[in-house]
Amino acid sequence: MKNNRKGFTLIELLIVVVIVGILALAAIPLITSNTRDARRAEGEQMLGSLKGQARVGFAKTGAEPATLTAAGVAAAERNGKYFTVADAITVVAAGVSASIQAAPKTASDGTGTCTFNWSGGDGSFVWA
Repeated sequence: MKNNRKGFTLIELLIVVVIVGILALAAIPLITSNTRDARRAEGEQMLGSLKGQARVGFAKTGAEPATLTAAGVAAAERNGKYFTVADAITVVAAGVSASIQAAPKTASDGTGTCTFNWSGGDGSFVWA
């Protein structure tokens, strides 16, 4: 009598489940890291755009605006899907540089700060 059984044994199925579990454990941190980086890209885009608008306000008046509103930025422009940029402009060195800050709507995305020069426009982003 021939043994004509078809299918997988329990051991083979358990091995496949364990391998899939290990692959999933390796992929989850990578996916969440990429998601956070994509969200931060929105924050950097907003900070960069608002930095430019603050510099235009400085160029028009010759004085450092204390807020983004004073620089002509509407409140709606400071509110994104993942970040909200604070209205305040922090003067780092009088007449030289300033910074603006983006607060996350989800704590895991981190707080972003853009420090820039009033005249040159060059700046940097730092995430905490």
